[in-house]
Amino acid sequence: MGLAAIMMASNRVRYDLIALFVLVTLALSGILSPAEAVAGFGATIIIMVAGLFVVGEMLERTGVARTVGDQILRYGRGREVRLMVPLCVGAAVLGSVMSSTAVVAIFIPIVLRIARDSGINAARLLLPMAFGALISGMLTLIGTPGNLAVSDALRDATGQPLGFFSFSIIGVTILALTVLFFVFVGRHMLGPLTANGADQPRRSDRSLAEMFRIHGLDRAEVMRIEKSFAGSAARDLTVAAPRILSRWRRGPRGTPHVTLFSIGMELQRDDLVVVTGSEADLARFAQTPGVAPAGSFYDDMNRWIDTLGVMEVMIHPEAGIRGSTLADLAFRESYGLEVLDILRDARPVSDLQTTPLRGSDRLLVAGPWSKLDGINAATRDFVILEEPAERARSVPNSSKLWIALIILFGMIAVSIGGLSITIAVILAAIAAVMSGTISTSQAYRSIRLDTLVVIAGMLPLSTALDKTGGADMIVTALLQMAGDDSPRAVMMALFFLTMSLSWILSNTATLVLVGPIAVNAALSMGVSPVPMAIAVLIAGSAGFASPVSSPVVTLVVSPGSYRFADFLKVGVPLTLGIATIAYFIIPVVFPF
Repeated sequence: MGLAAIMMASNRVRYDLIALFVLVTLALSGILSPAEAVAGFGATIIIMVAGLFVVGEMLERTGVARTVGDQILRYGRGREVRLMVPLCVGAAVLGSVMSSTAVVAIFIPIVLRIARDSGINAARLLLPMAFGALISGMLTLIGTPGNLAVSDALRDATGQPLGFFSFSIIGVTILALTVLFFVFVGRHMLGPLTANGADQPRRSDRSLAEMFRIHGLDRAEVMRIEKSFAGSAARDLTVAAPRILSRWRRGPRGTPHVTLFSIGMELQRDDLVVVTGSEADLARFAQTPGVAPAGSFYDDMNRWIDTLGVMEVMIHPEAGIRGSTLADLAFRESYGLEVLDILRDARPVSDLQTTPLRGSDRLLVAGPWSKLDGINAATRDFVILEEPAERARSVPNSSKLWIALIILFGMIAVSIGGLSITIAVILAAIAAVMSGTISTSQAYRSIRLDTLVVIAGMLPLSTALDKTGGADMIVTALLQMAGDDSPRAVMMALFFLTMSLSWILSNTATLVLVGPIAVNAALSMGVSPVPMAIAVLIAGSAGFASPVSSPVVTLVVSPGSYRFADFLKVGVPLTLGIATIAYFIIPVVFPF
């Protein structure tokens, strides 16, 4: 344990390697058998976390994460505090009635998307959210399984278990303290406000508007069709208009369909089209009878970005299509893409269809993302240069958002209804794949193996402490130090003991171990065991100063790029604040 703590504090060794070091050392030293040392990989928490990664990927790929993130962004208006508070409080409230690990896994893609869209450093949002989920164990009796162990210990000793909301007032007070701490102090300890660029698109951070302007497309507007255009009327409208890129139409079941536009395409009432061109061209088109402006394309990006992609590609200097024209290639029919502009020597080509292509020509092409991503797969004629920054906002399966929501709420409902959360998560992951919201290969790729190794490698420490008698030794020593003259002193000794063990053991294992000791200590002193039990219960969910205290915080280590020191800087003062609340408020609400 000491060597593991030193390596974590050094920040020079990956946490997953440290976990493997712990596992191997316990086996080689003879403390645990090889089977006991690797038992963590067969623990239910590992299967549950793996399944939750799949569920989180489903939420990302269907747009649930984007939708929730957009609502929080709309409320937050780009302000860090207004974004952080609902994330922290929301994670706490949800975690109080369902698995807090599941809440964090669901919220991670939401937070990362909010961070990308707002430009705020994800590290300043992920940890407050994770701490909120950790505090959920202080709000209700089912907030964490360890609470039930403490309640059972009270019932066995006094006949009176804890109620569902018995200690909620303490948890709400601590949640308020945590929010205030991050608002005024904690967030400034988690790195700079601005994102470091790690979450930016892989090729370019240039916006779609900038890419359009480079290619002479000054503006992009959305126009609403107020009467039908078909046959010759549709063709005349198209020829007379600036460039029409795409058409949006609501289907018979209310499902929206976005289609790449072509000359003469039929237009119906309430269709929306994206039109690009100069300001004068767009103003003239807006005066056409049956056409009305519907706003800026850039302000309505979510409607289009999932299916209408744009990329800049270059003709390879040795491409076989050099000398051919777009008409010769039947470019649209062959590639399923529309060429919006060709730049040659930084100047636009006047006639797109009949100008022979040359090596190093830069083409701005539009179409479905699947077609754009594969434009250089079949041949080596094209080199993808860049894609717009807005690509990060696209979700490939947005049409299945409601299916994803049904799966998500179904998972929550059956777990609250009594089904094992592990089985509920596995069922949700299977449903995600079978419904087509995510493919099997995408599901496997979504699982973070490094996180699973950290959890599995640290779990055997609980078995080792119990097997060697180390846990009993620590408990006995601390109780002797506190003495039995002051119930409050004993309560706080139990508080710090539980909190310290929770940094190493699982929350449930710690509370199972310390809960009965706290109750028996109170009874031996002739005082009520309730405040002792509440202090232990609160401390069991206060593992803020360690990245491996709970899967709830371990999950955010990798996406937040946190170091061990980050948890110490933020966790220690927060823990001292919670200890102060425990010392002064618990005996008032629950007298000895």
